[in-house]
Amino acid sequence: MTGWSVGALPWYPLHFVPAVDLLSALPELIVGAGMVLMLIADLLVPPSRRGILAVGTAAVLSAALVAVIWQWGGAAHAYATFDGSFVADRFGLFSDALILSTAIVVVLLSPPYLAGRGLHAGEYYILLLASVVGMLTLAGGTNLIVIFLGVELLSIPLYVLAGFARDERRSQEAGMKYLLLGGFASAFLLYGMALVYGDTGKTNLTAIHRVLLEAVPAGHVSPLLMAGIGLIGIGLAFKVSAAPFHWWTPDVYEGSPVVVTTFMSVATKVAAFAAFLRLFSTTFGSAQSGWTVPLALVAIASMIFGNVVALAQRSMKRMLAYSGIAQAGYILIGVAVGQPDGTAAALYYLAAYTAMNTGAFAVLTILSSRGRECDEYRHLRGLGRREPFLAGLLAIFLLSLAGFPLTAGFFGKFFLFSAAIHDGQVPLAVWGVVTSAVSVFYYLRVTLLMLGQAGETEGMDPGSTGGDQLESWAVQTGDRRAGWTLPGRVLVLTAAAATLVLGIFPTVVYGVIQGIHAVTG
Repeated sequence: MTGWSVGALPWYPLHFVPAVDLLSALPELIVGAGMVLMLIADLLVPPSRRGILAVGTAAVLSAALVAVIWQWGGAAHAYATFDGSFVADRFGLFSDALILSTAIVVVLLSPPYLAGRGLHAGEYYILLLASVVGMLTLAGGTNLIVIFLGVELLSIPLYVLAGFARDERRSQEAGMKYLLLGGFASAFLLYGMALVYGDTGKTNLTAIHRVLLEAVPAGHVSPLLMAGIGLIGIGLAFKVSAAPFHWWTPDVYEGSPVVVTTFMSVATKVAAFAAFLRLFSTTFGSAQSGWTVPLALVAIASMIFGNVVALAQRSMKRMLAYSGIAQAGYILIGVAVGQPDGTAAALYYLAAYTAMNTGAFAVLTILSSRGRECDEYRHLRGLGRREPFLAGLLAIFLLSLAGFPLTAGFFGKFFLFSAAIHDGQVPLAVWGVVTSAVSVFYYLRVTLLMLGQAGETEGMDPGSTGGDQLESWAVQTGDRRAGWTLPGRVLVLTAAAATLVLGIFPTVVYGVIQGIHAVTG
């Protein structure tokens, strides 16, 4: 037995996994292990103390974020691990940081909201962690099989979370719609991957890229391969809520609990766009002439449809859902342009979108942590008089989404439109500018509503004055300060600070992003 070690045993599982592979997936392993711990903790923690699960979940996500920051320094020269199936490059790590930051915000805002609606259950945190594992896997996947597993792992927990309010018909409807249409989109994605594999005989992104590099100059790109690329694009377009694959978005956003809507509207979009950029801007980049025009048309359709339909909304969730469709169109400009300018602009806009959209939903979550959803426009009327601080923060986020100067949204759109012009795709930039002008109307409308008088009656029920109805709603929601906890204050202020810093000092982040390239394996 002298010199005996566990690692020397042939059946020892870790004997077959090099340490460098495990370290490359450290954030995923931390979140996965944390999910198991929360599953066990849920059995031990009494229902009255489920806030402990929120703290534990936030600690797990924070540890994973620290691991991402630690990996950043060693990812300057990224290399593939797990036999070329995964890579911890700075492109993926940047996406991981955005996903984990959003998840931390959602977890810390969840307890008062869930408790106020009688939904505070331990499985909420377990499902959220499971979805985060899928998102992190998707952001770093460099094999078609791993990418598909990441998509399914992030989606299945979200189907359950969308219908988490089990006693509400709208929530159940949201979960069912998301499940059915999500499965339909997954079929497109999987069939597209099968066609790509059938033509190239490869699932590794680097190997597929090499096949394309040889085939394109020789003119041997088969229709089968282009069909596969198109179907993959359709599957991912569903995940990012791009038109015309967006029909699930408004109903699912409206029916889901607002904390779940916050999570899926930002984190899912970041993870899906990470896969979009890695596949289209890099792996399929040599065949760009075959997919640029269809993708540009999807981007234009998303910008037009999202912004125009948002004008007619009376619900904040639905308005932000259609806004998210338009935002997906803007980011698709970066995908259509490709590396390096398009990728850098898309990553910057994803960072800006994370700050401003998470902040807007965070304010709605705080207002909804008082026993009733704050969703309709009439609930926000006069908010500037009642709670000027929250109203001011929400105004910052909405103006940034509209693209006003000195906000993150302005420079996000500026970098995207500049990249399109530099690449010769001027129509994309023109449509982006025109539709951005349209979006100003509905973002400013909400801002002006908050500044209006509570007694104004537009949008109120007939036979009731606006002031009476507003006071009735305020009374039903209980304590006006409920939900405005210390974590809530810190998180919303941090999101507002990030929105302004990215708008005033854009080079702080853009200078770092410019050196990032998506690695295929």
